Amino acid sequence: EVHAGHGYLISQFLSPYTNHRRDEYGGSLENRMRFMRMCLDEAVGAARSCGMAITVKHNMYDGFKGGIEIPESIEIAKVIESYDVDGIVLSGGFVSKAPMAVMRGLIPIYTMSYYSPWWLRYFIRWCGPLMIKQFPFEECYFLEDARKFRAELKCPLIYVGGLVSREGIDRALDAGFELVQMARALVNDPDFVNKLQAGDAATRSACDHRNYCIARMYSVDMKCCKHCPDLPRKIVE
Repeated sequence: EVHAGHGYLISQFLSPYTNHRRDEYGGSLENRMRFMRMCLDEAVGAARSCGMAITVKHNMYDGFKGGIEIPESIEIAKVIESYDVDGIVLSGGFVSKAPMAVMRGLIPIYTMSYYSPWWLRYFIRWCGPLMIKQFPFEECYFLEDARKFRAELKCPLIYVGGLVSREGIDRALDAGFELVQMARALVNDPDFVNKLQAGDAATRSACDHRNYCIARMYSVDMKCCKHCPDLPRKIVE
């Protein structure tokens, strides 16, 4: 997967919020896509030479004023499609500006401070809620926006965003998406897909989207709070 979203390097070139260059890599959309094209030229060529599938994670929007919005993002997606990739993963958000637009749910302020150096803890607890905008969680939270891309693109599209049940997965597949991606539901229960495959249509992830796992992974490893019985009550309640 080529990661071209979430405010990482390729995304920073694409977004007018971060790309203030005055050379051939900045300004117009065509120029801002130049670095992405260079990456895709290399990555797609290398993947095809060894028979490997290749997908691209793409921001439908950055999640704040001044960033990429859906109309411009669709134009970028059409360029990605022209590389004959095996799929485009439609996501959104910007880790340095709108991180909760990526994952939704509770802002894990206490967890971030818990795993930080002592001198940083109080800053995070006091200033974090003022610096990070909250986006409420709902199942399939990207689906309505992703439908707009489905209407414009012919290549396989991969839906990601708030899948916690068979019903949600079916909604995405019925909307015309060839594949789905999940993360937190599998961190909570690695056997989740096997349970669905066994025929239990009522199976629903026990993940409550307090995002402890996301905050923890930058300091320790990625582990669900429900599998850490020794955590402080402020994290698990």
